[in-house]
Amino acid sequence: MSKLNLNKKLKGQDLISDIIGKPDLNNNDKDIKQVKTYLLIPFKNHPFKLYEGDKLNDMVESIKEYGILSPVIAREIENKEELELLSGHNRVNAAKIIGLETVPTIIKNVDDDTAQIIVAEANFMQRQDFLPSERAKAYKMQLDALKRQGKKKDIDICSIGTYVETSREEVAKNNDTSASQIRRYIRLNYLIDELLDMVDKNILAFRPSIEISYLSSESQKIIESLIRNQNIKISLKQAETLKIKEGEIGQLSLEVILEVLSDKNKSNKKIAIPLAKIKKYFDKDICEDEIINKIIELLETSSY
Repeated sequence: MSKLNLNKKLKGQDLISDIIGKPDLNNNDKDIKQVKTYLLIPFKNHPFKLYEGDKLNDMVESIKEYGILSPVIAREIENKEELELLSGHNRVNAAKIIGLETVPTIIKNVDDDTAQIIVAEANFMQRQDFLPSERAKAYKMQLDALKRQGKKKDIDICSIGTYVETSREEVAKNNDTSASQIRRYIRLNYLIDELLDMVDKNILAFRPSIEISYLSSESQKIIESLIRNQNIKISLKQAETLKIKEGEIGQLSLEVILEVLSDKNKSNKKIAIPLAKIKKYFDKDICEDEIINKIIELLETSSY
């Protein structure tokens, strides 16, 4: 595990410990209950997709052989027997597939905002490979929870001219990234579902998608149709131009969008860096899109 990922994991563990309490080293099992599997229900608006394919199969085989080594975390639901999962959705899903009757569970009584923070932090702590849509929803979940708790105001300068740390910067600090990167990912939530799915599948590039997120849903639907039916690739420059034009004339027509996307004056120059030369600097499980985003983030924060 890289130093960056280790620091991130330790920071996440500290935050979760602050929220749910540190385990009693003299009695590690006192807070762990065996809960009927069918009583554990998913967290509402859970931002992370369940494992599929090889990842799911590997988890199923691991639990068959070793059992569930780390308890899941769930919270009580008022006037209901069921418990809402905060951490461990994949483990519970695998347990259901195997047919396990019970799952080791830590039960906590926390409010909605605290629950959202636990859901996001616990998943970021345990996993490294996330789809852009998962990061987008999880970062927004953290940001909204912090704002509602009133811990940070999302402003940069207060009325007397003193710098104030923003909610976005707090989320960035908790996730070892920059506030600008948090802002970009949160913008993905303003894409229509079809375009967001294209970002996940790397059909629509990350940076152009941020600019497109500022367009109206009708303009986005036209763009989605063009990408799907004509296999159009949209550059950052084209996406920026579309954003500017909609700001000037309002919702874009098909003709205006086609005019921008068929611009022959756009630069076709590309810089290709062999992935093998830079992958050694990143964790082996990190995907190519995450590597690109991290390089861009480092360039933007560099004083070069």
